Amino acid sequence: MLQEQLAEIDKKIEELSTELNSPIFSIPGIGAITGVTLLGECQDISKFSNAAKLISYFGMDPYQYQSGIYQSAHGRLSKHGSKYARKSLYQAIMPVIRFEPAFHAYYTKKREEGKSHRCAQGHAVRKLLRVIYHLCTQDIPYQASSLL
Repeated sequence: MLQEQLAEIDKKIEELSTELNSPIFSIPGIGAITGVTLLGECQDISKFSNAAKLISYFGMDPYQYQSGIYQSAHGRLSKHGSKYARKSLYQAIMPVIRFEPAFHAYYTKKREEGKSHRCAQGHAVRKLLRVIYHLCTQDIPYQASSLL
């Protein structure tokens, strides 16, 4: 019975993703469940005036620490917003890196700069959010040539 209910829910999510017809689903590696999760978390992308605000909303912006004249050079993520949305982004980025050469090249570049796996993954997630913002505000499908 549980398997039947899960299959029914998956079918409803597939139908919803088809109904939404968002450009986010044109990104290689973004499936129906991940796409619907991200769209559900941010609701209406047009309410953000720029991609940086979307990145901040998801809590993927660097935390700023300063005291007096001291300002931290290496900060952690601010982690505003939903932890479920951040988890979805981190789970989504690996298939995107695997299936999309532009994201793979970006991730590899960050690794070659000496960044750890998780740090390079975070950079790729922020790039993905900028791409999602651009696609949704312009209402255009994803094309890898536009990133190069």
